[in-house]
Parts: sequence; C-alpha cells; structure tokens
Amino acid sequence: MKILEDLEKQIKLSESRIALAHKQLLQNESGKIKLSYMAVASTELSIEKNTFLLNKFKHKLRKLQTENLDELEKGEQNKAEIRENNYFKYQSQRIKHTTKKTETEINDALYILDEIPEAIRLEDIDIFQIAHKSKDLYLEIHSDLDDELLEIKSEFLSLLEGNFNDTNHELKLLNYRIPIIILQLRILLKNIRENLAEATLNKEEFSGLPKFEDWWIQELWKSHQAYMGLFKWKEIILSLCITTEQRRAFEIIFKNWILVKKILNVKGNFAYFYNYAFDEMIFKYAELEDEFDESNLHIMKTIVEKITEDEKFDSVSEEHNIITPYMKFKIDKLKESKTKDKDN
Repeated sequence: MKILEDLEKQIKLSESRIALAHKQLLQNESGKIKLSYMAVASTELSIEKNTFLLNKFKHKLRKLQTENLDELEKGEQNKAEIRENNYFKYQSQRIKHTTKKTETEINDALYILDEIPEAIRLEDIDIFQIAHKSKDLYLEIHSDLDDELLEIKSEFLSLLEGNFNDTNHELKLLNYRIPIIILQLRILLKNIRENLAEATLNKEEFSGLPKFEDWWIQELWKSHQAYMGLFKWKEIILSLCITTEQRRAFEIIFKNWILVKKILNVKGNFAYFYNYAFDEMIFKYAELEDEFDESNLHIMKTIVEKITEDEKFDSVSEEHNIITPYMKFKIDKLKESKTKDKDN
C-alpha cells in the first residue's frame, strides 16, 4: 500500500539523518573533523527534530497496520482527487493574485489558460512557462496586427472543424501557436520582399520562398540526408534575409515550424487534418508550400546525396573533446558522491 510505503520511506530517511548527525558529532569529539559551535548546535537540533519525527512516523505506522487499509487508501485517493479538482477549479483566481509575477506575466498566463481545453490540466508553473515561451513566438507582432492574427486563427480553426479526432486533445495546444507562426512568416516574407525590391530595384527578381519536402520531416533524426536537405533549404532562405533582425526572426520561426511539423508527423494519420490545415494556411498567407513534383523531389534528393558525399562525416572539429566540460563536472560530482557514501 502506498501509505505504508510512504511512511516506511519517511522512517528510513529520519533514521539515516539521525545516524549521520551522530556520526558527525562523534567525528568532532575525536578530532577527525572540526565543527563550529553553531554547527554542533545545529546537528544536535537535527537529532532532536528527526527523533521526534521518527517516533511520530513509527506510531502512525503501527496504528495503520491495525486498520482497514483498503478503506483508508480509498479515502486518501478521494481526498487527493478533491484537492486536485479544487486546484484546477480555482487556478485562474490563484494566478490573478500571485505576487511573484508581473502584471504582464499574469495576463499572458491567463490568456494561455483560456486557450487550453478543459480536458488538459497543467500546473501553474507550466502555464507561466508556456506563456513565456509563446512570447518568443510573437517576435514583432504589434497591436495593429491583432485583427490579422485573429483572422488567421479563425480561418485555421474553421478548416479543422468537424475533422478533429477527440483522442488527440493535446493537439489543441497548437491552436494558438500555429496562427502565430503563420503570421510571423507572413511579416518576415513581406519585409524580405520590400528589402530585396529596394536593393535590386526589381521586385520581380524575388520568386518566393523555396518549397520544402515532407520527407525531411518524416525522416528527421533518422537520416542524415533529411537533416542535410533541411539545412540546405534553411540556408537558401537565410541568404534572402538582408538584415540581422530578419535572420534572427527566421531562426526562431524555423525552430517553431520544425517543432510543430515534427509533433504533427509523430501523430501520424491522427494529425493529418491539422497538418493539412497548417500547410494550407501557411501557403495562403506566407507562400510557403511543399514540393509535389516527383521529378523535383528526385532532383533535391540527388543534390542532398551530393552534399553528403562532400561532407567529411568521419572527421571532427579541432576543438572536439569526447569529455565535454559539463560531462567532466558530472563525473566529478559522481566521484564526490561515491566518496561520501564510503565515508558514511
């Protein structure tokens, strides 16, 4: 039973703390270590506190062992369910009155909370994190674009209407992310087109964004060719970006576009309507489309194969280290932990 297991863990924890405190006091008395008067007092207080808790836990354990554990477990589950329901029932009020966040952070969190379906329950900290991340998605979306964002979102949701599979509620979290990505790319494309027109004095020279190929997403992290194809496609678009701000914007858009496309790809046929609606909308508003022509697909496949042939996959950079700085830190911490365990 979980209640008994939890109590037994608490008992073992209290016993280990008491044993460690006694060992420290003995080592101090023998001169093996030197504790300050404050440290000695704190160690003695720890023994007193944990002895009290140990007796309390043991008494409760003995009492529980004589009771009907099935009824007790069911009662605890009911209490936990009530606490959980109340937590989410009053979540919006709790977020509104939090004192550790700014007014902007609170409003952003409330917006996200309003967007999330009731079936999906996220803790306060997750709501604030999603709200913070969504800020990264907005880039330079100003208030005068709110109507356009609302229009895109409304049209996107209308494409999904009647085609949503109820087993995939988590996809609804993309309802606010996808329209933002579409609007971001629309703004960036317009900006690129204007800058290129000024630079070349010939607006017709810009033929639009290169088409992407679905197999890059399908085989991503499974095939280095997919990665190289995607990398080549990304480099072409970055070459169209004249300013640093444009390149920075596309880097963020690209990361979030890839994230969404990969999520939808993993869901397979359950997400086909979402994926299709996303592709339809991003083509309509940002002129980004995937390649359907089989001959063009083969051409890109050949280009990717040529790129991978030219790459030296058996070589590493001059700064390559098998043991990374963090890995070294982690190894040192593990050694330190093992040394402490031996001493104890």
